[in-house]
Amino acid sequence: MNRLLFGLLLVLGPFPIASGQTRLEARLSADTVAIGERFTLTLLLERPAAARLKLPTDSLLGDLQVIEGPLRYSRPLDAGRLRDSIVYRVTTFVLDSARVPPLPLVLHTETEQHTLTTPPLQVIVRSVVPPDATGIRDLAPIVAFPAARWPWLAGAALLALLLGLAAYLWFRRRPSSPPFPPPPPEPRPDPYRLALQRLQELEAVTAQSSSRRFYIALADVLRGYLEDRLQLPARRMTTRELTTRLAQHPSRPIAGLATPIRQVLETADLAKFAGRTYPPDYNRQVLSVTRTLIERLELSGRVGTSIQPDTLTTHSTRL
Repeated sequence: MNRLLFGLLLVLGPFPIASGQTRLEARLSADTVAIGERFTLTLLLERPAAARLKLPTDSLLGDLQVIEGPLRYSRPLDAGRLRDSIVYRVTTFVLDSARVPPLPLVLHTETEQHTLTTPPLQVIVRSVVPPDATGIRDLAPIVAFPAARWPWLAGAALLALLLGLAAYLWFRRRPSSPPFPPPPPEPRPDPYRLALQRLQELEAVTAQSSSRRFYIALADVLRGYLEDRLQLPARRMTTRELTTRLAQHPSRPIAGLATPIRQVLETADLAKFAGRTYPPDYNRQVLSVTRTLIERLELSGRVGTSIQPDTLTTHSTRL
């Protein structure tokens, strides 16, 4: 009977533990979010000031991915107690709904140890693909090519070969000069910084640019980052081929982003091939989701790269 009453208190929210000195509740900043949108999970705890608190520090809290946290703020209450506010900045890429399992918080005193558990939570997740999205039009028929010009090309190649041979023989006759070391190769731009810079440029023209030109550039940024960072021929693959390869990636966090990447690329395909148009606010929303996807890909694959956690930018995404 006591176990049944204790289980009901865990499900109903704020509950007293340890003779009424400890209370715990969990809150989400939103009931409904879009895929990739950032929101907060807050734990509110009232406890004795002398107790030591141990918090969950996992990067995954059920279906939520932790972007930042836990951030902890404390203020004193009466009778030697403290009120803690523990904040996690999170996002999710699951479909339909995201679940947060009960989270354990451990309190240590000089003589005892208490484990407190939050009630399970759930948040509704909406897709960024419009509900009235239609299929992509069929490809246009193949255009006939003009007559082959290979004889002219073969003649030009032969002439170039003869000129190169003559230049080689002439240079061999010249006295040799001391060799100079070749100049160092120019460093290749970092794919992550290049993608963020191009997204920032696109953000400034979302209202002026047409939907087709905007989504051609947006898809090129996302595909270019995937090609340069994951060594995939993303620019030469269809949306289905690319997302299938991502879903089979050996890294579980990267494979888990295949579905939202497919939704962004399908939205871009509708604008490029089906002539679909979207309002500027919706364009900014899809751009924000794309930035969050690139940031999550960089976080998932930064082990073994030169990217450090403090170099990753954080943007407030409102979809």
